[in-house]
Formats: sequence, C-alpha cells, structure tokens
Amino acid sequence: MKHTGLRFIFFLLVIFLCCNSVAGQRVGDLSDLFVSPPDHAKPRVYWWWLYNRVNEGSITRDLEEFKAKGISGVNLICTGGYAGEGALLGVEWLSPEWRALYRHAVREAKRLNIEIGFNLAGGWTMMGPWVTPDKAMKKVVQSELIVIGSSTFTGKLVQPETVDDYYHDVWVQAFKVDRATKVVDIRTAIDLTDRMKSGGELSWEVPEGDWLVLRTGYTLTGHPWSRWYAYPKGDTFEGGDGYEIDYLSTEALDEHFDHLGELIIEETRQAGGKLAYLWSDSWECGKLTWTQDFPGQFKRFRGYDLKPYMAVLAGYTIHDSIFSARFREDFDRTIQDCVAENFYGHFYDLCHKNGMDVGNEAGGPNDTPPQDALKNLGRCDIPAGEFWVHYKLPEDGMNSRKSARLNLKQTASAAHIYGRGEAQAEAFTQMEQDRTHWSLGPYDLKPYANDAFCEGINRFMLHQATSQPPEDGKPGFEFCAGQHFTPNLTWWEQSSSFFSYLSRCQYLLQEGKFVGDVCFFLGERPPLLVPPKYVVPTLGPGYDCDYANAEVLLTRMSVKDGRIVLPDGMSYHLLYLQNCVSPLEDICKAVGHYQQLEVSSDPSDAMSPEVIKKLRQLIKDGATVIGAPPKRSAELKGYPDCDGEVQTIAAEIWGDLDGKTRTERKFGKGRIIWGKTAREVLLEDGILPDFSYVGQDNEPEKFDYIHRTDKESEIYFVINRTGCTEIGDFSFRVTGKQPEIWDPVTGEMKEAGSFMQKDGVTSLSLELAPYGSYFIVFRKSISVTCSGKDGFNFLKYQKIGDLSESWQVIFDQAWGGPGKIHFDKLSNWINRQEEGIKYYSGKATYRKVFDLDKKKAGLTHAGERLILDLGDVKHVAVVRLNGEELGTLWCSPWRIDITDWVQETGNILEIDIVNLWANRVIGDWKLPVEKRFTKTHDVFRFDMLRESTPLTDAGLLGPVSLLKGF
Repeated sequence: MKHTGLRFIFFLLVIFLCCNSVAGQRVGDLSDLFVSPPDHAKPRVYWWWLYNRVNEGSITRDLEEFKAKGISGVNLICTGGYAGEGALLGVEWLSPEWRALYRHAVREAKRLNIEIGFNLAGGWTMMGPWVTPDKAMKKVVQSELIVIGSSTFTGKLVQPETVDDYYHDVWVQAFKVDRATKVVDIRTAIDLTDRMKSGGELSWEVPEGDWLVLRTGYTLTGHPWSRWYAYPKGDTFEGGDGYEIDYLSTEALDEHFDHLGELIIEETRQAGGKLAYLWSDSWECGKLTWTQDFPGQFKRFRGYDLKPYMAVLAGYTIHDSIFSARFREDFDRTIQDCVAENFYGHFYDLCHKNGMDVGNEAGGPNDTPPQDALKNLGRCDIPAGEFWVHYKLPEDGMNSRKSARLNLKQTASAAHIYGRGEAQAEAFTQMEQDRTHWSLGPYDLKPYANDAFCEGINRFMLHQATSQPPEDGKPGFEFCAGQHFTPNLTWWEQSSSFFSYLSRCQYLLQEGKFVGDVCFFLGERPPLLVPPKYVVPTLGPGYDCDYANAEVLLTRMSVKDGRIVLPDGMSYHLLYLQNCVSPLEDICKAVGHYQQLEVSSDPSDAMSPEVIKKLRQLIKDGATVIGAPPKRSAELKGYPDCDGEVQTIAAEIWGDLDGKTRTERKFGKGRIIWGKTAREVLLEDGILPDFSYVGQDNEPEKFDYIHRTDKESEIYFVINRTGCTEIGDFSFRVTGKQPEIWDPVTGEMKEAGSFMQKDGVTSLSLELAPYGSYFIVFRKSISVTCSGKDGFNFLKYQKIGDLSESWQVIFDQAWGGPGKIHFDKLSNWINRQEEGIKYYSGKATYRKVFDLDKKKAGLTHAGERLILDLGDVKHVAVVRLNGEELGTLWCSPWRIDITDWVQETGNILEIDIVNLWANRVIGDWKLPVEKRFTKTHDVFRFDMLRESTPLTDAGLLGPVSLLKGF
C-alpha cells in the first residue's frame, strides 16, 4: 500500500509538472514557431501539369525544390490553354503512362512529406468528355404566343431557344392576360402540356378573352465557358474537353465523381499515398437556371409549387410588381440553395466519405448564378478566394483597387462563422498585356500579400507553378496567368526568404480567433455576397467585422454574457441588420460587376418568419441588435399570412421605436437599437476602437491591421500601405501585457522599450518601411500602470560612408552577359548601351573593397550597430562580407547588419543581384532562334509578353551607404 501511495503521489507530481511545463511553454512555442513555422502555416502552390507535359524528372525536381524552399503542399491541376500559337505535346490524359506519372507524384509527395490535392477536372472546374448534355449546365427557356378567344386555335408553338440541338419541354400553359399591362391571372391557368404534339403542334378551344400561351423548356446554357474545347479553340487539351457538369444536380456530380474521382482515389491507393483533398476551382462557367428536377427542388426549398408562376420568368406580372419580384427572388434563392447543397454540400459529403477534405473557390468569381457565397464556402474544409496583382501600384502607393481582392473578406468571414481554421486565397494571379510573365519580384508582391492578410486570409495557394521537364530549358513553357513559382525562376535559389515571410505571417494569423466587434447580417435577398474590406460607414475606422447569412444566424448563433457567440468560439459585441451587401453604391457595383449580378445598396425591408423568430430569441437572451424593423416576409411561402406574422413579431421587438426620436429599447435581457450607427453604440458601451493611429480619421486606409486572440496572447498584424517610410503613433485595445514587435521578414522579436498604457489601450511608436509590416504581440503580463521609457523602439541612422561608386560587376556569359565589367557608378541595367547587360536576366555579382573611416565608424555606445544600406534593388540581393554570407534582401528596407563581420581595412564586399526573366526573353525575340539564350514560347497568347514590351528595371540601383545605427 505504501508503494502504491508513493507511486500515486509521484504520478500527481508528474502531471503537475507537465501541466505547468505546458503552460510555461506556450509563450516560447509561439515565438519558436514564428521563427520556424510548421508545415500547416506554409504556402501551398497550384501545380499545373500544362498539357500533361511532364516526366518523372520534372515531378521529382519540383517536389524536392518545393520542400527545400518552404512550400508544403501542391494542388495538382491538369489543364491546357494559354500557351503559344499551338498546344504543347504531352502525355495522353488518364492513359496508362499518365497514371504511372501520377502515381510517381504521389509516391514522391509521400517521401517528401508534401501534402497533395487534386483538382477534379481537365481544367479548373468540373468538366470532362464524359459529361453528357443531360448532366450539363442548363437554363430555362420560353416562347410565348397571345391568342384571342373564344376561338379554336390550331397551330405550332415556337420551340424556345435551343443550344447544341439539346432541348426538352417542361410545360405548356395558358393564362388569361391583360395585354396592356402584361398582368397574368394565375387563377385562370390551364395546363396544355398533354395537348401539344411532337413538333409543337397545338389544338385548343380558346375560352373568351386574351390568353398567353407559354411554352417552357430547358436547353444548355450556351455560355462560352460551359463547354471546354481543346486548345487553340478552347483552353484545355485533347481528351480533357467537354461540358461543365450541372451544378444544381447531385446526380451530375455523382457521375463525374464516379468517372474521375474514383479513378484518382484508386491510383492514389495503388501508389501507397494519401490525397489530402479534392478541389474545384473558381466558378468560371457562367450562369445556370434549371435542372431536370428543378420543380421538385423548388418545392423542397421554398415550400410551394413553382408551376403557376412561370409567366413571371417571361416578363409578365402576377398580382403586382412587388409580388412578382418576390417570386423571382424565391427562384433565385432556389438556384443558390441548389448550388450550395447539391454541389458544394454533396461534394463535401463525397470527399469525406472517401477520407479526404474538400476545397473550393466557392464564392465565384466571374459571371456566377445567384449565390449565397457564405453558404457555399461553409461547405468547404478549405474555403478559398483569390486576389490579383498589377505591374505597378497607383501613385499613392496603395493597392486601392478593391476589385483585385473582392472575395477575400468573404472567404475570411465564411471561415470565421463556419468554424474553419484556414481562409485560403489563390495568390498573386495576374493577366496584364505586356506584363504577366516574369515581371514582378517578391517585393512587388508584398503589398498584395499584406492586404490579403488584413482581409483575413491566413494561407496562400501560390498561383502558380508549371511542372516542366528540365530538358525544356529556361524559363520554359508557361501558363498565361499568375506568377511562376518554379525552379526555373531567376530568384528561386533565394525564394525561401520570401516564402518564410509568408509562412511567419500565416502561422500567427492561424493562431486563436479573429477579433471583430460587429457581425453584419446580409439579409436574405439574393445574391448574398460579402464586400471587400473597406471603411464601413456605420462602423468607421479602427474596428473590424464579419458578415453572416441566414443559415448561420438560424443554426449557429446564440448569446453568452451579452455577446453573440458561435460554437467554435467566435463572438461579437453587436449584430447589425445591414440587409444588403453594402450601403455604398460604388461598393455594390464593384461586387456586382465582379459576378455579373445585380447588387443593390438599398437595404431589404424583408425578413422571413424563421429569421425574425430567431432574432427575437437572441435579443431576449441578451444580444444587442441594431437595425430597422422588417415590413414583410422575405419569401412567398405562406403568403399572405407570412407578412402578418413578420409584422406582428417586429412590433413586439421594436415596440414604439421610430429610428429618430426613440432609438433604443430593452427587450428581454438584450437591446434593440434603431437609428444609431454601430460605432456610436460601441463607443457608448465603452468599446474603444481596436486599432488606431494619429491621423486615422483623415487617412483611414494609410495603415491597416488584423487582430487575432487565443485568450493568452493578443496578436496584431499592422501594415504600411504606402511606398514611403512612415513613423506613427499606434494604439491597441490591450492593457496589462508587454507589447513586443515581431518582424516577419527576419524573424526577429523584441520587446517594445517605449510604450504607454492609458484608458484601456496600449500606445507605441512604430517605424514602418515602404509596404512594411510588423506583428505587435501582447503575451507577457505586466502591471497596467507600467510604461516603457527606454527611448526609441527602432534604431536611428547616421550616414558614415558612401559606397555607390566604382564597382566590379560580373555577368554570366552563358546568359549573354559580358563577363567582368567596371561600373563607375551604379546604374539601371536597362539604361546601359551593352545589349548583354540591357537584356540580361539572372545573377550578377557586384564586388568592391573598402576601408572604414575610423572616426565616423567608431561604435562608442552599447547597442550601436554598423549597417549596410543598398538603397534600392531590382529585385533580390545576397550580401557577403569578407567571405561570410550575411543574408538575402528582397524588400525594403534594403539593409543588413555588418557589425560582427566588418574590418577596419580591406573589406571585401560582394553582392549578388538577381533580376527577372522578362528582359532576356524580350531581348531574345530580337535574335534569330539559334542565337537565343532562353527557351520558351515563340509567342505568348494575349500579348502578355512580346518584343515591344518595355523592359523591367534591373540591378543594384543604390545609393549604397554605410550607416551607424544607434
């Protein structure tokens, strides 16, 4: 018994020590993993098998290089298109040879511990040669005829629009109509379907009056992207062409999955590997409005029969314009519900049944049908959006083109409200004439990455890397869009520094939960889309928010301690009934243009009985809700009683509020507010802005932020959106914790020496380089009365030497360079007269020897440092001093600490400068084929790069200076 008791005491002691050890390690773990992020925080990459032009050598090289440089996953997409004048030669898709290569890829990914996913098509959405018209995208079509009774009608009804000789009738109906107003009386509806013979012949005894005879059927959509063709007619390869599937039909998805999904799963099993996920990329196939069982789907989702109201689709009015518009909204809601459940939801179920996750760019873009984008994304393990980049930012330095990142906040909100840890984005997509290929370096990409992170994205799928046989040469054959993150990249050997930056950001932005004070309810009017991050008029700068749909409000929202909470830990102080995408017309136009949908900035005055009942319960339970009362039901189900029910509950909740003189009332444990902004209510409740800076009211988008919390640490990401160095005073809604400044470029972390705590916020000064960024981390407890008074949080610099003149520069002759040459002064390569420099691409080494000025360079105080400042670099620099490699520079500030390696005399400074491929490719097009240094397409589709394309700045531009940091 004694031994048992001792063992028990020992066991408790071990548990106690382990628990305290884990608690103590939390602080260290955060910093350790920031420096060296785990695989789940590293970027993925779209891995294109362009025309399936791959071999075992290209597969192995790519995967080994991805692993070495910091890319932890590949999303395999087999596609064609966007090549030169003709298709490339590749392996026959799904042939025994292709399958062997796929198994090789799976085995290599397993060997290297690289996650692998597969896009389920021969393009980027669900299509293939096995998709028959019956299982393809369809639309409802109608023809109409006015006949006058009483009379006998014998004639032929015109067959509605027919695409690809595919057409099926649904109904033939007759309605009494007022021809002047186009108002149809559905009480007079007569079904004539069985009376129409083949060929459209109809005989009918027409009753007295004017009658609309409506022939309704369906055909294929005919959208240019609804059927893929092999290049050059279309954008895929031979054997990958075919129709897009019917996204409203589970049967269509099942057939597609049985044909391709099961094959890929089996090949993966044979290779002894695991497929992490199946993928469906962005919706780029146009709208669809029908499927064979659409009447049944409508009854399932809407609760009433579709058939009597079909005249509305032909442009006629039933009852009145408001009633007809409500039916049209119900029709659109059914489309978006079918897309969400029959495609994205069913795809989710199929993948999970087979032990895989599922990922989709499920919120567009490009000519989408009406959709509840949040509902779509909620049916993804990896909800994803995309963002685009441009060759040059506007003159103010800011990425002000919200059109390039319209669905990022949407993706992030979906991840937050549906409990997903990752919000992913297709990153750095580009399609610009004269610029798309090899024209942007990592520093050019950084502002777009920063903006995406502040929108809420916390993992990138780099767009893209084309797998290329090494024997195809460099830079090789490429897809037309995006960047080219392949081992053929000029700066590939230095790329791990850029990828480490992304990974450090992604790691911290995956930690804990997003902090948003307000959840904006989008309402129920289709389409349900989320705007990009912007300064919401009712919220103002310094606060962040999420957006929610009816599904989340109904099934996931509850109240705890006065906050609206979700099952996965998200919570909000306020629920705001915005009932539209945005109150700003220009934002709505941008979102609508992106999807080719009508998006209104006028708030809807409708709400379904189910939603207002849940709203009533939330407020009773303690929620604070802001917004106007609804006037009617959002749907026609139960009409007209449904309107009365909504009005009765609204009167119960809003009581005597008028939104002007009476703006707030208690209801149960909570409050309903009408006539105040979210900002006003937050401030009245003592909720200060989460992030603020001096001058924020005048320049609210000069800086941006995002905030994550894990209950132990508060993590802020702060970015400078200008192309200038900015010094400012910033405040964070945190007290009682020591602020730390973490640099995701270098991995360096330091405690802020100068800060102040007052009135519930911590304030400190930050110096941000052009497009610079820091994490401000609060994790160590301190007294709320503590302040830091150790001077400055950043070094100040004094110039002590100029090294801009007299450099020896060595260009690689194998790539057309002149070998060793002397530069009297630093200059842009494209301004040189030597064609071997003007058109040079790749690495050139700058070399010089220098001495220190003892008087100026003396370090007399602790903490002083000697810094080498390169001024400006196009595009990447590797610095060596006295034979020691000091590091890679890829963004501003182009500085590196040389204190521990510099000598008083005879310092040998070497700087490798790497520019981009575009210049050499442009120069080669001026040469005969046999004299060219590069191997790539003879012509790029859409003139993305051509002989007349302006050259891209290159070289060490300087000025190069020695600085004393103190």
